[in-house]
Amino acid sequence: MALVKDIMTAPVITLDENVTLRDATIIMAHRKVSGSPVVDQEGKLTGILSESDILEEAMNRVGDEMACRSLSFLPLPYERFIKNEEICRQFSEVGDVKVNSVMNDEIVVIDGDDDVEDALITMLRFDVNRLPVVDKEGRLIGILARQDVLWSMCRSLQSRPKRISKLAK
Repeated sequence: MALVKDIMTAPVITLDENVTLRDATIIMAHRKVSGSPVVDQEGKLTGILSESDILEEAMNRVGDEMACRSLSFLPLPYERFIKNEEICRQFSEVGDVKVNSVMNDEIVVIDGDDDVEDALITMLRFDVNRLPVVDKEGRLIGILARQDVLWSMCRSLQSRPKRISKLAK
């Protein structure tokens, strides 16, 4: 089977750990991703930020007043359609929170030189759909999704010579 570095997606859409949730939400929406690895100034992986992390933070700060379960509220001028000043202040506070205080910093990673089979076993064991791929210094070099593994397996199966069935003779 292939190596992780042969089938991973690179470059990866990343977030700086000091960016605000407002800016992170805009980046994620424009890039059409539901989560992103978070890196420090040296490019070392420090965490993962997902939509659910942001929504959880919003629910903790705003509570039941947050009728929507979408991230679209962060970059919008909500002052124009929400008349309650306290709720507007809370929404603004959510947007001002830094990514590094909300991200998940307990992350499972894989090395680019690992076998794809090992990566799949890791994904299944930890019940994750994606694995950040790091180099020996812990810098992010790519991301491996289950879909990448499946495509690799399909290509591998297609490249094998077809076996002639005994029934066909």
